[in-house]
Amino acid sequence: MKPKCMECQLKRGYGLIFLFLAAALFTGAGYKMADMHVNDELQPATSVVLSGFTGRQLDAAYSNRLLVQDQERLIAPFRNRTETSCWQSEFWGKYVTSALLAYRYKPTPELKKLLNHSVRALIATQTADGYIGNYAPDSRLKQWDIWGRKYCMLGLEGYYDLTGDRTSLEAAGRVADNLIAELKEHHTAIVTMGNHRGMAASSVLEPITGLFVRTGNKRYLEFAEEIVREWETDSGPRLLSKAGVPVGKRFPRPVHSWYGWEQGQKAYEMMSCYEGLLELYRVTGNEKYKQAVESTWQSIQDTELNAAGSGSGMECWFG
Repeated sequence: MKPKCMECQLKRGYGLIFLFLAAALFTGAGYKMADMHVNDELQPATSVVLSGFTGRQLDAAYSNRLLVQDQERLIAPFRNRTETSCWQSEFWGKYVTSALLAYRYKPTPELKKLLNHSVRALIATQTADGYIGNYAPDSRLKQWDIWGRKYCMLGLEGYYDLTGDRTSLEAAGRVADNLIAELKEHHTAIVTMGNHRGMAASSVLEPITGLFVRTGNKRYLEFAEEIVREWETDSGPRLLSKAGVPVGKRFPRPVHSWYGWEQGQKAYEMMSCYEGLLELYRVTGNEKYKQAVESTWQSIQDTELNAAGSGSGMECWFG
């Protein structure tokens, strides 16, 4: 059966990129160093060539998904900015982060051209105040708006890492500056925004920490630490203090809004927050950050993993 929505199509096609590139790049498969390019040239890091079933599937995803993706369809929502509740703004970032990994694996002129075009087209949608997103003015910060901004920043930062293009890093910084300013203007905590006990919105911790690493601007480190502080407030997901609690039992299961703010067991968003927390640990050396991640992983291993090697159901931890 063919996926019926764009999100399903993206997850189905790009899942191969994430899965196989993770295996290739991080498990010590045979590799050779690729030539490095500077300035406007994309810079492949370590080149890996896979064969057999895995190689064929990876090549198929590369040729039949990444190279044929309709770029206009990804960019159009950022120009229109009419959304009030959904998550189309995650698609661009997921595409670009996948394509960047794919380029490291197999640098081709075709993919380079697509990446250059896609990044420049996204930056062209940035408003005067720094916003890159698809939400209508009255709905900004709400629902999946900050979640989408996170993926835009991840894509822009990843492109900067590969190319050294300062324009993309500066655009990511302006997105972050705008978010910080809007939260301050509305006198609101990030954990009260969006869905799933604020985990969707506050998972922006990862690219915010990344901006500090890449720019040295302490304002981003301060905001990252503020996000973690808000996790432990009455409105937050308590990702530190509840790290020893099984992931499927951290909050009462909601009766009326399974995918709304009350759902504190949402697996994807929780893991995204812990990814950011690990990046913050790398910067600060704060052991309690690492311990929270390790305790949570142990909980998943003990209470969630099934015979197929996966866990969760209905996108949430169950125990």
